[in-house]
Amino acid sequence: MTNDRRKKKILYLFSDTGGGHRAAANSLMSAVKRLKGDEVEQEAIDVFAAGSPFLNIFAKAYAPVIRYAPWLWRMLWFGLNNDTMLDILEKIASPFILNKISRIFREKQPDILVSVHPLVNHLSIKAVKKNGRHIPFVTVGMDPVDLHKSWVSVDTDVMIVATEEAKQICLKEGLAENKIKVLGIPIDPRFSENQDKASVRANMGLKKDLFTILVMGGGEGAGNIFEIASELNASSLDMQLIVICGRNEALKKKLESMKLRFSAKIFGFTNEVPMVMDASDLIITKGGPGAVFEALAKDLPMIITSWLPGQEEGNVKYVLEHRIGRICKDPKQIVKMIDELKNDPQVRENINKVKKPHAVFDIVKVILEMI
Repeated sequence: MTNDRRKKKILYLFSDTGGGHRAAANSLMSAVKRLKGDEVEQEAIDVFAAGSPFLNIFAKAYAPVIRYAPWLWRMLWFGLNNDTMLDILEKIASPFILNKISRIFREKQPDILVSVHPLVNHLSIKAVKKNGRHIPFVTVGMDPVDLHKSWVSVDTDVMIVATEEAKQICLKEGLAENKIKVLGIPIDPRFSENQDKASVRANMGLKKDLFTILVMGGGEGAGNIFEIASELNASSLDMQLIVICGRNEALKKKLESMKLRFSAKIFGFTNEVPMVMDASDLIITKGGPGAVFEALAKDLPMIITSWLPGQEEGNVKYVLEHRIGRICKDPKQIVKMIDELKNDPQVRENINKVKKPHAVFDIVKVILEMI
C-alpha cells in the first residue's frame, strides 16, 4: 500500500436484509483493524437506506417475508435468478437511487468499494461509471454454494467466493476466471481463535468434561428450538445444553421455565457466539451461511434443522456432500442424529478438509493490496 498523506479509505456496501450482510461488513472491518490499526479509514453504508427511503421499504420487507411467507421468498429468489428480470429490476430501481449513490461516492471519495450484498452491486458499479472516476470494486459473495445471478457483475474487479461450486457459477455467468478468488466467507475474526473448552465451560457455569450441545436459530431464534430441547430433555443422552434464543424473548422465557434434567445455559441475543461455540461439541442450527461456516471454523459437527428455500438449499447440499453434518427437520429424530454424529469418526476429518477459519483475513489482504 503506497504512502499517502491522506488515509486510504474502504467503503463497504450492504443492505439490512437480515443481519448477515451487516455482520460480513463488520467482520471485514474488524480484520482490517487487526492488520492495519487506524492506518486505513473504513465506513459501511446501507445503500438503500442512504440512497432511497422508498426502495428501503422493500429491503425492510425481507425479514417478515422469510419468517411468515417463505413460499413467497422462494418465488422471488428463483424468479429474480434470471437475467431479464434482473435487468428490469435495475431499470426500475435506477431512477430512485442512482444519482444519490453517485453523489455519496463523490462525497466520500473511497479508494475501494467492497460490496457484501447482491442487489447493490450492479447499481453501485453503474454509479461509479456515472462519476467517471474508476474506483476498484470488490464483490464478496455471501451465498457460499448457490450463488444467485444478482451477485455476479462482469464489471467487478474481483469476485470473492466461498467454494468451488460458487466459482463455477461465476464462470458460467461470464466472469473472467482471473477475477475470481475462492477464499471463503468473512466471519468474525474471533472464530479463528480457539479457547480451551474446559475453561470456557467452567466460566459459563457448566461441567468441564460433559458432552455439550449448542442449539441456535439466528438472530430471531427461528426453528423448532423448544421442541428440540424437549426431545433432548426426554432422552437418555449424557449431555449439557446451551441455547441461543436471539431476540426471541418468548422462547427464552419458555426454556427458562422448563424443568431440565441436565445443566443448561440459556442466552438471549449475544455477541459472544465464538466463545459459546468454543464450549460446544456439536451444533444444531438453521442453514444460514454464517452459522455453517462459523461452525466449521470451530470444528463443530452440525445438524441443520431449517433453511430458506432457494437461497440456503445449497448450504444443505454442501453439508451432506462433504459429510460434515446431518439434516433433520423432525425434532423427534434429533437424538438419533446426535448419536450418529457422535459415532462418526470421519466427520471431524471432513470438517478439517473444508473449513476456512482465516478466510476473513485472506479476503482483507486482497482488498488491501488493491488500494
